[in-house]
Amino acid sequence: MSAQNVVAIGANCVVRIRNMFFLVVEIEVDAINLSEFVFIQISGREASILLAAGVKRCQISNRIPTGNAVLTCVLIVAGEAFAVFDVEDTTDEAVLVRISLREAERLIRRGVRRCTVISR
Repeated sequence: MSAQNVVAIGANCVVRIRNMFFLVVEIEVDAINLSEFVFIQISGREASILLAAGVKRCQISNRIPTGNAVLTCVLIVAGEAFAVFDVEDTTDEAVLVRISLREAERLIRRGVRRCTVISR
């Protein structure tokens, strides 16, 4: 295993929640079986630059994705809650599924991690 292959970026996308924008990045470390989604708050201008450069918009859904989808964390921001799934089939993407705050709290109590949010 070489140093370049230890840490990799998996799914990545830009999402708008209310009037806030986030760059979503999955950090993967196969050697220690680690996969973590990080939500980095960015400006609308930064979001536009990233989208113009080819970063995709995150998919927001009302249904749990089918196929090879793994619930990775719960995101609570601006009074809204999402279950965040890592979907690895023909693509590697993040899918945010709208859930109630009550459901988010229930999932967290059952051991699902809260997503990491970085405010700049």
